[in-house]
Amino acid sequence: MRIFAIANQNCQTMKKHCIRLAIIIIAAFGISSCIVYHPHNAELPLLHKQGQMQAEGSLSMSAPLLVSPAINASFAYSPINKLATQAAVSITDFKNLYVQGAAGTYFPFGKAVLECYAGYGYGISYFAHRSESQTKKYYIDGHYNLVYGQVNFGWAELSDGDFDIGFGLKGGIMSPRWDKITIDDQGLRSIEETHNDAHFLLEPQLMLRFGWEQFKFSINASYAFLDGWPTDNNYFNYERFSVGLGIHFNF
Repeated sequence: MRIFAIANQNCQTMKKHCIRLAIIIIAAFGISSCIVYHPHNAELPLLHKQGQMQAEGSLSMSAPLLVSPAINASFAYSPINKLATQAAVSITDFKNLYVQGAAGTYFPFGKAVLECYAGYGYGISYFAHRSESQTKKYYIDGHYNLVYGQVNFGWAELSDGDFDIGFGLKGGIMSPRWDKITIDDQGLRSIEETHNDAHFLLEPQLMLRFGWEQFKFSINASYAFLDGWPTDNNYFNYERFSVGLGIHFNF
């Protein structure tokens, strides 16, 4: 009887932790996303044979501002030998959207895989805010283009297909156009500030997948560095770090 009591107590404790975690995630979705860019947790496919198809969905949280979680989806396919294609989309609180597509090649070395991609990404960002004086409102609205290359290296289908581990390095040029638009107490709109300088982007990423050959759980972590980003204001913020948890399908 004591064993059952202990087991029941452990179950109740786990339920409380799960409820707390769910409340935190739901509350996080209600936070306004006051950033214009964050690292995107697109999967590292590690394709290594013709006809291989993969799909992944994940939920990621970025820092240090801890804004709304992002919903991410990725798809990768090798239609012919040595040709790799990939597409990904990321949505944050239904106001910020990013999509990308890439094509490249892969080189398997036993269980090890080297991938090389060239791609293009497009994102839109929007968030509203009220000034400290409460007499004006402003919102940030704009978009950005990203031309990039990416190299991935890792090991696929280790331990009878149960584990994948990899590292990716993404680099490119971001060309943005974001406007800070102010609304006064009479409803008149004016562009107060614009950010349209191009920046070099460097984004390393780590990945771990575990489970079974065709279905795995995934953990992704990535960091973004934008060269020459302005630091003299807090209107055009970007997140440096992102961690994601997801599910991965290998067909």
